Amino acid sequence: MAHLRRFYSEDVVLGGKIALDPVQSNHLKNVLRLKPGAKVEVFNSHNESFLAEVSGISAGGGVELKILSLATPKNPALQTHQSEFPSITLACAIAKGSRMDWLIEKAAEIGLNRLIPVITERTVAKPNFYSQNKIARWHKLALSAARQTGQNSILVIDNPIPFSRLESVISGFSLSLIAVPKADKYLPEALEKSNLSAKDRILYLIGPEGDFTPKEIANAMKWGIQPVRLPVNSILRVETAAITMLAMLLYERVKMKDKR
Repeated sequence: MAHLRRFYSEDVVLGGKIALDPVQSNHLKNVLRLKPGAKVEVFNSHNESFLAEVSGISAGGGVELKILSLATPKNPALQTHQSEFPSITLACAIAKGSRMDWLIEKAAEIGLNRLIPVITERTVAKPNFYSQNKIARWHKLALSAARQTGQNSILVIDNPIPFSRLESVISGFSLSLIAVPKADKYLPEALEKSNLSAKDRILYLIGPEGDFTPKEIANAMKWGIQPVRLPVNSILRVETAAITMLAMLLYERVKMKDKR
C-alpha cells in the first residue's frame, strides 16, 4: 500500500464502483498514465482508506474505480494515537496573497483539524465573503495535502468570518487561546494546567500583520480566550506564527498522552 497512488471520494462502498472527478481522472490517466487493472488507494474524510482497481477509462477521459477492500493503515499505532488526541482548530487572520495558500498547505500536512479564516481590523487581505473561487482553492490545497501525506482525514475550512463572530464560536471548545507577544503566560504553561482529554477541542487564534488591536484582545479575554505567548524572541509573520503554534500544540498533546 505504501507506493499506491491516492485518490479521494466520499461515495465509497465496499464492492461498489466510484467515478473520479475530472481533475483526478485527468491526473490518473494523463499524468500517472495508469491503465485498467492498476491498483490505487481511495480515501474519504472519515479516516478510512480502501484498496481499489481502475476498472474503466471512458473515451471522454472519465475514470471508474472498483472498491476491493479496506486498506491496512500505514501506521496503525499512529492512527490509534491520533484518535486519542484533542482536535485542534485555528482561527487565523487571512494572510496576504500566496501566504495564505502556504499556511493552509502546511497546516493540513502536519495535522490541523479545522481552519476558521478571520477578518480582523488590521487584516490586509479582505476577500468577499462569497469569493467561492478562493475558498475552493483552499479546499483543493487541503485535499492535496491529505492525499500526499497519507492522511485519511481532510482539513475542514470554514467560510471567512469577522472577528466579532468568534464570540459565538468559542463555546464549542474546551480550551481557547490567543497568541499575544507580551502575554504573561507561555503556551506550555497554559496547556499544562488544562487537563485536556481526547474528547476536548482546542481553539487558537493568530492575528494579522500588526497583530490584534487592543480592543480585539480585550474582547477575546472577555469571551474566555486565554492570552499566551510563544517562546521566541522575534515578531513572526502570520503564517509562521500559525505553524509554529500548531507544531507546539501537537507536541504538547503528545506529552499529554504520555502522562496518562
